Amino acid sequence: MSLAVVAGSLFFASVSSAQRIADIYINKMLLKGDDDAVVNFVTKDYMNESGKNNTSFEIIGVRLLDNSNRYLVFGKHEITADHKVSGESVDVDINATHGKDELKFHMARFPRLNYQFVALNENDVKDLLENVKQLRSNYIESDTIKIKDETRYFVYRLNKDFAVSMSRGKNGGSAKTFELWIGTRRQEVNSDKFILMLTQFLGTTE
Repeated sequence: MSLAVVAGSLFFASVSSAQRIADIYINKMLLKGDDDAVVNFVTKDYMNESGKNNTSFEIIGVRLLDNSNRYLVFGKHEITADHKVSGESVDVDINATHGKDELKFHMARFPRLNYQFVALNENDVKDLLENVKQLRSNYIESDTIKIKDETRYFVYRLNKDFAVSMSRGKNGGSAKTFELWIGTRRQEVNSDKFILMLTQFLGTTE
């Protein structure tokens, strides 16, 4: 499934808290279908976190009742500012690029919420589960490799919009953490909990 980006003002998000942006994505983008048609589906929240610096992260399961198709939706939102990276315009979390005083100025005048969503179908999730298990095994096996002044990365790229990574530097690392890449957004998750969640979504007992 392709990446979807939804941007809006901070005021819009605050007064519309009763309706999740994820619901708009699911109804208007993921499950868009024929006109004059009924679509029946159910959703399940697997993860919903609000972090510091006005960020949030969610994972939502979607199951269509008419044909049993299933999707796992990953959503990440941050307050962003436009930056040029190799000539391309990219929305970057302002907490990562602005100093304290600059951040206050930007928040007071140009608040912009940026949501990125990726939906994975059932086959995608099967591939993801198999490969993140292997990714973590490779990471654990590399524990004996001595690293001095560099960082070693382990990356599984499902497609151009979704990837999972782990890293180990001179100060070590942890097999307990995956970094999820949702478009250009990064989110750390507990690796055990993530594997369990994927397993539960697929309805397996591995």
